[in-house]
Amino acid sequence: MTKKIIMAGFTAALMYSVSAQAAGYQLNEYSTTGLGRSFAGAGIMGDDYSALAYNPAGMTLVKRSGLQGSFTEAEMASTVKSPANEETKMHYGVALPSAFGQWNVNDRLFLGAGFYVPYGLSTQHKSGSFVSGEARKSELEVMDTAFAAAYKVTDKLSLGATAILRYIHGNMTSNLAPYTGAYGDANYDLDGWTGSGIIGAMYEFTPDTRLGISYKFRSIQKVKGDFTVNSPLGMMVFDDGEASPDLPASILVSGYHKLNDKIGLSTSVRWTEWSKSFPEFVMTSEQAGNKVIHPYDWRDSWTISLGADYYINDNWTWRIGTAYDQSPADDPSNRSNRIPDADRIWLSTGLSYVTDNWQVDFGIAHLFMKKADIEIGVPAEYSSYSNMYSLSLQYKF
Repeated sequence: MTKKIIMAGFTAALMYSVSAQAAGYQLNEYSTTGLGRSFAGAGIMGDDYSALAYNPAGMTLVKRSGLQGSFTEAEMASTVKSPANEETKMHYGVALPSAFGQWNVNDRLFLGAGFYVPYGLSTQHKSGSFVSGEARKSELEVMDTAFAAAYKVTDKLSLGATAILRYIHGNMTSNLAPYTGAYGDANYDLDGWTGSGIIGAMYEFTPDTRLGISYKFRSIQKVKGDFTVNSPLGMMVFDDGEASPDLPASILVSGYHKLNDKIGLSTSVRWTEWSKSFPEFVMTSEQAGNKVIHPYDWRDSWTISLGADYYINDNWTWRIGTAYDQSPADDPSNRSNRIPDADRIWLSTGLSYVTDNWQVDFGIAHLFMKKADIEIGVPAEYSSYSNMYSLSLQYKF
């Protein structure tokens, strides 16, 4: 086998797998209290320090400086069937840590910092399944380090801004000969840095009723690294792998109204501009003489959530929520076995316990996912669901 044949096989494999870098899942899981209400009211609830990741203007609602650490486990389970009734299962979990801190300079100016994961993907099909010959392992990690400021302009109007330093890392393994793996495999490993940001505003009509809006900027980053080809002839390493993935802009509108001393209602609507992020995705390696271009036709998507808080007493709060989360991949021709994304319905609940300077939060959610037909690469049908568990600890100075 010559190098030319190896490169031809690699190119064919990547035509079916490049989407592992191009899309990735948009994540909301930086707030345990938010998870309990399916992220209704995101950014304007004032019950933790995560507002800077949703709407930084909401930082003005927290009256005491403090720190917060959270850990969320997101689990995905899928049953995958082929047109010939072959079946395999995929079950994996992803850890999503986050940390935030806030310093209230005075009753007008609020400063904050945070670390969280706004996008992520991890899939790995079982070796020997009818899918594994095409889509082996895919990982996408996006980590934001953020610094924010909020200012209470009047007793009713607050403004805020978040500056983001964003790191992205992608790792993808493909078979050189699609669906068989007879000629070995190829592995792309790329990473890079970029910046992004969020601006937000919040208006408090009364102490019990408020509305917030925020805009998260689109980010474009150039990622570089190696891709390694393993074949019967040995291993070849090319150190000029390159791609320019981007992550979409979004607009978030949230509202909250406290009905009485016991019940508060919340809602959020988020629009995400996927259509401008992935019209085309290109990966190149000049040393290998390789260029892969994959077109996409993703739609803009909407997420609508509703939540309720029940204030049991001064120490305990119980939350429930539901949401409709629309997938940007609305057609089988826009889905792959690496990202079998589909519309989903959320059901969630959570509890908080407050005592002195401490607050402990717990949240759990179950996601019902619509069946997803796959036409990119090996045809398949995915029946999936997801569970999320989150625990958070806050300390107020």
